[in-house]
Amino acid sequence: SYNISIKHPKGYTAVSNMPVQKQNMDENNMQWTRFKTTPLMPDYFIAAIVAHLTVISESRTIKLWCRTNIIRHVQFAYIIATHIAQFLDNVFLNIRKSPETNHIVIQKLLGEEDIKFRFVLYGEEDIIYNEKIDFEIRKIEITRVIGYKVVHEWFYNGMDPYKW
Repeated sequence: SYNISIKHPKGYTAVSNMPVQKQNMDENNMQWTRFKTTPLMPDYFIAAIVAHLTVISESRTIKLWCRTNIIRHVQFAYIIATHIAQFLDNVFLNIRKSPETNHIVIQKLLGEEDIKFRFVLYGEEDIIYNEKIDFEIRKIEITRVIGYKVVHEWFYNGMDPYKW
């Protein structure tokens, strides 16, 4: 297990695999964000990001982080991620318990490794829906992207490999 703490400038948000346990300022006006201890897991599951992000969170288990100016365009993606996670929780009751999964929307996502334990990355261009200019078929494309990543994270990263 790991204890993750990130020191970052005030005004930035630190997000990691686990929920925030505590935040405080140090003597240099830098913010410390401390996260709850991870379960036993390989080090390649660990992920963290520090950026200017705003959270969309009406659910206990799904948090979607994005730039403030695109919130209205990622609402559909947030709703889909929440519905898929709820469906998986209801159908597979005893497989996993997840305090939260962070879905992070990156302006220009370049890397291929975009799914970690309780941590999913999206490129903005993959999940933005603008009802004024996008056709309804765009919702299906977004649902496919979100569905693949939520299911992948839920089964592959969400199950404890030591219980296999």
